[in-house]
Amino acid sequence: MSSDPYPAAGGGRSARRHSPRPAIILLLTAAAAAIRFYHLDAQSLWNDELFSLQVSKLGLAEIQTALVAHYHHPPLFFYLLHFVLAGFGEGAWSLRLISAVAGSATVGLVFYYGSKIFDLRAGVAAAAICLVAPFHVAYSQEGRPYALAALLALASCCSLFELLERPRRGLLIAYVTVSTALLYTHHWGIFVLGAQAGYLFVRKEAAGARKKSVLLSLALIAALYAPEVASLIRQSAESSSSGWFWVEGPSWREWYWIAGAFSGTYFKLASAIFDSPALLKWLGSCVLIALAAAAIVDAFRKNAPPSLRFAVSSSLGILVIPFAVSFAKPEVFLWYRYTLITFPLLCLLLGAASTAGRWRRWGIPAAAILLGAGLYGVARYYSWEKSNGRAVASCVDSLSAGGVNILIRPASFAPLLNYYYQGEAVQLDEAYLDNPLGEIVDTASAFIYISLDVPNGI
Repeated sequence: MSSDPYPAAGGGRSARRHSPRPAIILLLTAAAAAIRFYHLDAQSLWNDELFSLQVSKLGLAEIQTALVAHYHHPPLFFYLLHFVLAGFGEGAWSLRLISAVAGSATVGLVFYYGSKIFDLRAGVAAAAICLVAPFHVAYSQEGRPYALAALLALASCCSLFELLERPRRGLLIAYVTVSTALLYTHHWGIFVLGAQAGYLFVRKEAAGARKKSVLLSLALIAALYAPEVASLIRQSAESSSSGWFWVEGPSWREWYWIAGAFSGTYFKLASAIFDSPALLKWLGSCVLIALAAAAIVDAFRKNAPPSLRFAVSSSLGILVIPFAVSFAKPEVFLWYRYTLITFPLLCLLLGAASTAGRWRRWGIPAAAILLGAGLYGVARYYSWEKSNGRAVASCVDSLSAGGVNILIRPASFAPLLNYYYQGEAVQLDEAYLDNPLGEIVDTASAFIYISLDVPNGI
């Protein structure tokens, strides 16, 4: 008998004819959908979501051209959104539908893989953490590709692990499909496959024939991705973080901030910060770091199971690789945004660490703390505001209805403002103020001024 405290892949083959797994998957997915679809259109849109709308409204042949020239993203999410908008309209609900569906499915898939790779308890714990994580909920209500990329990254990594355990043709096709889709959804897909290659290199248990089939699959994925490579090179060459206020230089402090985001106690979204009381923020971050550290320590033991080493190498590798790259190109690592892509995989790691291993005695209370922090954060999330674009438009509407007919606003804010504002005020770019105040403004009795950064002397 093995004394290994972590269960073998497959959860000890407990998935029998009357397994509760299908019912639990449906229940968790339904609960996730209830949370992620609740007030889906309540938050105001913000600039990045407007970019998604503008690109996805273009013709199919124009989407890729626009992305290469201006937006630095692969096209798959925008192609899908093009059809969603055509079928459901251009409202906030439609714009966020793909993310809400992907986020809901992710929770069910976290349980499916957690219970299969580890055991039922680990699957439940992992899915519960993901279910109520404010960080994941927030991006599941965001009209951007991150929730979809997180779902595909989870499916890609776990399909790889299953291929190495029990190779099957259908699983091979699924792995190639979801991995290629991931690459066409977000450029971090390259880092996901890089982490997989690292795991494949260090894994000793898999037979050579299995590794060979996976390497051939990776070659096929690379061939399928080849048409996008030229666009990636152009986007990378033209992108520069200079002047991008949202890009922060690499710092080891980011790892503590990531822990805050993953614990649901602190992260950035749109033009706002989701924050928590200092004690909860410290406790949530420290508990998450401790659980992850416990799993990492166990993964380095001589007889550590492949399932644990897989969870550690995939979830952490997807973070470490882009973090290292960010010392040369800071824009590739946004700790409060792109890291969502590895979050479901980290949930698998946390679920395993909290229900098995040498740390189980305090792992379960630690997971309970994360669940409590998540529930508290989700309750607060629905009264939190990530953007005030709609409120600004409402204010402009009331002022212009009162007779003020000149509006000065940043050019970059115009698409978001005019999504909500349908008035007839004359709109001028904020740069107009660089001249000194011209004839139109000098002779106006009143004007509305919107600025992201009010200049001195105004």
